[in-house]
Amino acid sequence: MNIVRILLGGLVAGFVYFIGDGIVHGALLHSHWVEILGANADQALHQPAYFGPYDLLKGVLAVWIYAAIRPRFGAGVMTAAIAGLAVWFACIPVPLLGLLPQKFFGAGFVLLWMVYAVIPMVLGAIAGAWVYKETP
Repeated sequence: MNIVRILLGGLVAGFVYFIGDGIVHGALLHSHWVEILGANADQALHQPAYFGPYDLLKGVLAVWIYAAIRPRFGAGVMTAAIAGLAVWFACIPVPLLGLLPQKFFGAGFVLLWMVYAVIPMVLGAIAGAWVYKETP
C-alpha cells in the first residue's frame, strides 16, 4: 500500500466528509438538532477544531480500506463505494443504534441521519480513492 497516497486521498475524502457533514447537520438536520439541544445547537454544531480532524480520520480510514480491498475487488468506483459504505456503517449506524435505548435521539432522527450521511460517505471515499495509486 502507498501510505503517502492513502494520506493524500484521506485528506480529500476528509474534506468531502467535512463539507457533507456541514450540509447534513447544519442544513438537513438543523431543526432536529435545535429540538434536541435547544439553544446550544448552533454552538455544538460549529466545532471545526473537533469535526475537522474527525472527518479527516474517517477519510483516511476510507482510503485505507479502499487500498486494502482493491486487490480483491479491483480498482474503481464500486470498490471505493464499498469502502465508503464500510466507514459509514462503522461510524454512523453502529454507534447511533447503540444509543437508541438511552432515548437521547429518537428513532426517526437516527434514521434520517443514517440516510443523509450515506451519500457524503460514499462520495468522499470515491474522491479519496481517485487520488490513491499503488506504489510502482
